[in-house]
Amino acid sequence: MQDRLEELLAIKQCLGCLHEGMLVTSSSGIIVETSPAAEHILESPSIGLKGRNIRELCPVHETYEEILKHVTADSRCLNRSIIVWAGNGKRKLVNMSVQRAGEGADARFVHVFQDCADLRSMEERLLQSERLATIGRFASQIAHEIRNPLSSISLNIELLEDELQDSSTEARNLLRSILRELDRLNDIVGEYLQFSRFPKPQLKRGRIDDVILDFAKGFKPPASVDFQVGLMDDSPEVWLDDRLLRQALENLVRNGAEAISGQGVVRIETDVVDRFLVIRVRDTGAGIPAEIRERLFEPFFTTKPQGTGLGLATTQQIIFEHNGHLLVDSTPEKGTTFTALLPL
Repeated sequence: MQDRLEELLAIKQCLGCLHEGMLVTSSSGIIVETSPAAEHILESPSIGLKGRNIRELCPVHETYEEILKHVTADSRCLNRSIIVWAGNGKRKLVNMSVQRAGEGADARFVHVFQDCADLRSMEERLLQSERLATIGRFASQIAHEIRNPLSSISLNIELLEDELQDSSTEARNLLRSILRELDRLNDIVGEYLQFSRFPKPQLKRGRIDDVILDFAKGFKPPASVDFQVGLMDDSPEVWLDDRLLRQALENLVRNGAEAISGQGVVRIETDVVDRFLVIRVRDTGAGIPAEIRERLFEPFFTTKPQGTGLGLATTQQIIFEHNGHLLVDSTPEKGTTFTALLPL
């Protein structure tokens, strides 16, 4: 009996680790077991699922009956996309695999499913990673081609400056202006190279509070910007690379500060929602027009005269590499909120 209990507990723990939803039904379709992920996807606690007939979750009965017919006749697993009812009367498209276990009245049917919205999100992130890798290789090649001539030009201008020590002040000022522009070009090339060599995160368990507080100590906002930090009590640990997340925070906070033309506020907040640690960076700046929001995370897209368009693309990639999501919400003339979601 003790061995049986331990076996059941082990199975329960395994179910809790599944990212896919799982429902086990009797031969007549009554739900006898659920996983935490199933309850999350269907937005319904186990007490609201167990004892119900799974057909009640399928508004298009014919699709489910077709699946059941095939699985009953053949013990092979069958995979189909199917619409299910979720909480509050919502409908969701899920990708469902059904497998029969056992025979006759004692048979059980195991339903494993995943929200198709999550699948599309994964595909989009994979495509984004591939695009960024291609752009990164291109940026690296361009940066290397530009860096050598820039170094040569800079050296020759410095030599020319030495030769013109006795020349007019205007001539020397022009040379210094050229050197400043060369320094700026070198900085841009450096950013391109950094983007092309994006490192794989070294993830370890840690608290985001430590990263935020460490960043806040060193950040010096403009005098017109009130920089605030509002952390939740007892924030949970997550898998993180503190160096990369600090870089992401710096990009978001600096963007927020630059969006404020007069007096304003930039605030970092943390929270826990569902299965995610939430980091919000809010500003009271000019906001972002809808047509720009659509291109906000594209590499090299920028509305700043001195910008490279790599800051937000890099920030999004950092959050993606943490298996998280980066969202933006903005209202013109009222401000912008960037929300990073990191899985617990």
